[in-house]
Amino acid sequence: MKLQYALLISISMAIGVVLSWYALSYFSAARKVEIPFKKCMNIRNALESPKGVTWNGRIENHYFDVIKAAGFDSVRIPVRFSDYAINNPNYQLEEEFVAKIDHYINYALEAGLTVILDLHHFTELMEEPYEYRECFIAIWEQLSLRYRDYPPELIFELLNEPQKNLKGDLWNEILTEAVFTIRRYNPTRYIIIGPDRYNSLNRLEKLNLPDNNNIIVSIHYYNPADFTFQGDPYHKGYENLSDIPWGSPEDIRKLEADFLKASDWAKANNRMIFVGEFGVNQNAPAQYRELWIKTVRKEAEKKGFAWGYYEFCANFGIYNPETDMWDEKLLEALID
Repeated sequence: MKLQYALLISISMAIGVVLSWYALSYFSAARKVEIPFKKCMNIRNALESPKGVTWNGRIENHYFDVIKAAGFDSVRIPVRFSDYAINNPNYQLEEEFVAKIDHYINYALEAGLTVILDLHHFTELMEEPYEYRECFIAIWEQLSLRYRDYPPELIFELLNEPQKNLKGDLWNEILTEAVFTIRRYNPTRYIIIGPDRYNSLNRLEKLNLPDNNNIIVSIHYYNPADFTFQGDPYHKGYENLSDIPWGSPEDIRKLEADFLKASDWAKANNRMIFVGEFGVNQNAPAQYRELWIKTVRKEAEKKGFAWGYYEFCANFGIYNPETDMWDEKLLEALID
């Protein structure tokens, strides 16, 4: 009898181990994200300028057709939603503005592109996160309800480049609340989230994500900044730099080490990486600009990352809106 009892216990333990292994495998597989896009173009300075202010970027219907025809499969549309909600009762988004966003989303989807809707430049939240947290959640409550019946090719990006006072545990707490808000209406939609300090890959270890399907992690890459921002009037401290080269063996080793760090984190945490922004402005020497873009893009692909070039037709752009022509060398650096 004792032998039978011991045998029964042993069998039960073995079954428990097997079931635990299957459960672990199931939930690990369920959490694994397969990014539904690979080659993305950012449309900058068109919809994320302050309310009532025009920056040096544009957005037009035919841009989506041009981007698709060039070989990109997705667009990231940065939008400063906060300016159209922050002073309104209950943080209600202004319908006229959001209807304009609807139009561009619909056109891009019909053009066959995946659309990343990015909440961009919520500077007040970065500076006073406790004061503007409710506004941030209210915006995502409205957007997630508005777009709940849209196809999965519409992807939400919670917030561009958390920074300043929005960091560490506080950012983890707020992003978790935002994900919960979105999931009430969009239980399976892809959500993109980045770490603090401007989506820094060096802050991936501090990013604490909900154990939730279909979350993609975004990092931004502009290293070395002396090269990518040289001569750019919109980046203080870099506007007087010029003729800085890139491409030495040391430069390439640093890039490889950076992306290996992100890759190791992604494997350890069963996450997929989107290099949501990488770019170099038009003042960099042309041959080095082309080399940097191509090398970063190829290294991202080697690591299995999706990527999004920053950006289409402003001062980091590779498309001339006046002539409706690509810079062919830079386009080839991105699309083989």
